[in-house]
Amino acid sequence: MPGLLLDHPTPDFDGLVRILQGDTSPNRVPIVEIAIDHEVLRAIQESLLGKPSAMPRGVYWPSVPDSQYYQELIDIYYRLGYDFVPLCPLWNNNPPGKIIQVPDTAEASRGLREWVDESGALIRSWEDFERYPWDQIHAAPETLEMASNYLPEGMKVTVSASLFENVIEAVLGFKGLFFLMRADPQLVEAVFNNCGQLVYKYYQSAVECDVVGAIFHADDFGFRTSTMISPGDLRRLLFPWLAKYATLAHEHGKPFWIHSCGNLYRNSPSVMDDLIDLVKIDGFHSFQDVILPVGEVKERYGNRIALMGGADIDKLATLPEDELRGYLRSILEACMPGGRFAFGSGNSIANYIPLKNFAILLDEARCFQL
Repeated sequence: MPGLLLDHPTPDFDGLVRILQGDTSPNRVPIVEIAIDHEVLRAIQESLLGKPSAMPRGVYWPSVPDSQYYQELIDIYYRLGYDFVPLCPLWNNNPPGKIIQVPDTAEASRGLREWVDESGALIRSWEDFERYPWDQIHAAPETLEMASNYLPEGMKVTVSASLFENVIEAVLGFKGLFFLMRADPQLVEAVFNNCGQLVYKYYQSAVECDVVGAIFHADDFGFRTSTMISPGDLRRLLFPWLAKYATLAHEHGKPFWIHSCGNLYRNSPSVMDDLIDLVKIDGFHSFQDVILPVGEVKERYGNRIALMGGADIDKLATLPEDELRGYLRSILEACMPGGRFAFGSGNSIANYIPLKNFAILLDEARCFQL
């Protein structure tokens, strides 16, 4: 698709950080994504670059480190104009959670779309907890080594892992977490602490690498109207670990950003206030217009943290071009003044977002007059 890829990109991750921190006035509209679905990347590689693709099917990362995959991944993000490439760890010896599969009806279909089995759980008792292979689970170090071989000058990677999502989706399961929080809260706390420590050890090894520019933690702990567990339980079980990750990043002179879907704005102080004041996040990602449009979040919190993304993916997937351009431009007009903002989707570039609409988002960012 003409205009999607740049011939001579000039990535500047350090410049992006200065804009997000409010240290400099923006001289461009920086763009960010925490994820672009592999089907989208595959389409770009095969249709626009004319090369065979190493992208795996589905949202999951390769099961083993693959240098061709990282070379392709980095090259596409580079040609699209991003300053960093988001990377997730490959967890060795990590027991898989239970999933449900249904046909994927997206235009760029992956064949089967997968959902978490809400009744599934890997740990249901202290006996399961003791048998769990805690000491054997670790992130493959080769991923960052491979990425460092292909990064252009000025570009970095960010590292993303999950704690709450892993617990609620796989380790304890939705139902298991909710029941055990009342039946055996000590077991729940032990699971959070062990899972939290695994993520900490990964971040600890990653943040020391020059190739890593930031920790971009990914943990959905909300839905349309509220958080999945009470704010008090989040403060007790999750936020101390998030604060440790933030401190770790800051000790190495790097930002700590977080992605979380859901309504984090209810009550005062809100969960968002906690993330800013207790966890000490530097930037927040994930926005949905039916919860709170990014322009309103900017009014409330824009002088306290950086905001990233913003374009509701339902509108990104469905609006006709004229309406979509007007919508995207309205976000830039509301959020770019004063900086501390980077543009992109409100969640991720999913495989059901037309490639043309993705190109429109990038075009609006490139053409916007500051």
